[in-house]
Amino acid sequence: MRLLRLLFLLCFLPLSLLAQNVTITGRVNRPGAPVRLLVCDDLLNMHETVAAEGTSDDKGFFMLEGEVSEPLSACIAVGLERVELIACPDASYEVNIVIPEKDRERSYFERETPTLRIKMASDKGVNRQIITSDQIINYYVLTYVDELFRRHQYRYLDSIKNALAQEMDVENAVVERYNTYKVASVQMAVNADGGKKVIEDYYDGKPVYYTCMSYMDLFKDLFRNYSITDEFRERNPQLSEMITMFQLKDLYYGDVKSRKKVKYELQTLKERSKFSETRKIAANMLAEFDRFAMGATAPDFELADVNGEMKKLSDFKDKLILLQFVEGGSALVNHQFETLSNLHRQWQDSVQLITVSTKDQLANHRKRFEEHHYDWPLLNLGNELLLLERYEVRTFPEYFIILPGTRIGMAPAPSLDGALEKAVRKLYGK
Repeated sequence: MRLLRLLFLLCFLPLSLLAQNVTITGRVNRPGAPVRLLVCDDLLNMHETVAAEGTSDDKGFFMLEGEVSEPLSACIAVGLERVELIACPDASYEVNIVIPEKDRERSYFERETPTLRIKMASDKGVNRQIITSDQIINYYVLTYVDELFRRHQYRYLDSIKNALAQEMDVENAVVERYNTYKVASVQMAVNADGGKKVIEDYYDGKPVYYTCMSYMDLFKDLFRNYSITDEFRERNPQLSEMITMFQLKDLYYGDVKSRKKVKYELQTLKERSKFSETRKIAANMLAEFDRFAMGATAPDFELADVNGEMKKLSDFKDKLILLQFVEGGSALVNHQFETLSNLHRQWQDSVQLITVSTKDQLANHRKRFEEHHYDWPLLNLGNELLLLERYEVRTFPEYFIILPGTRIGMAPAPSLDGALEKAVRKLYGK
């Protein structure tokens, strides 16, 4: 009986709530690389979900098949490289991705942007029209920057709207909505009133478009310091909750003393809001706060050392660990290794040092370790590039303090300028 009732309810669910397949086939100039389809199902937190994953073959061909319930901002990730697109339900895409060859003189995080060419898409023109819209709007903004942003001439805003209407026959609601809020972002500068008119025209009393990138980009510009009145809250309960969460997130990162209060407010919204979108966003935000909070479980890994022996982070779970991610060498890196060596002698066995090097720089660091007789583990990141993503490594060198039991102590930790030593002493009393 319960099964029949469930089937009956499913028959009457809106199609937008039912996940449908999205298929992406293509080629990338990175044979044997991990390839993932990441969909952004929460644009306030930029929270991503892995919809599909695979590996490119020896010629770079790959296929990804996942599910999405509505058109979502997404990216195809090849290792840590990304290209963006809109993933639509019941659509297929054929793509070609070109990742520029890495310049060894530049940091891994200073690489050139990869390019995406969509050769075929059965998405009713969504991606093609959004690309065209961006080209038209960007052309007018760059060409008439003085007229729009300094002289505030409204007629050029009308020119953008007319150009969009003439160049494209937009029938898709996703594209129409994207264009509306993209143009509204230009209007905010033309009006020069702090966004008051744009809020009145495009947000107050209007639906909340949680999955529209241009809506959310403009939202973040408009409502960072917005004061919500009782009247506004009554007219816009969903929007007001999103504004509240956005401002709470800023407060959490801007005022350490307010963090407990912020988490309490978000937990209340997560449990009591009548809007499912609010509950999801609040949950994602709390998870983001807790991901690298002190005491959270540190991402484990298994990497080979320079002798080919496999080492896990959990192999050192009984010690406080200072984890270092490095790439190339420089005067700064040389100085930091000297400092690290001095601290190693001072800490002895009370702190376990672990250095993880990128694959292409491993030989150089191995030579460094041999010449200076460093005796802590040097591990090869190899092809496990996603480990950098799991630790959110933003630059090199980057440091993390891991407490006994492989729990987060500080992520990331301060650099080796004296603050790191103080942090270790504070956490472990050594």
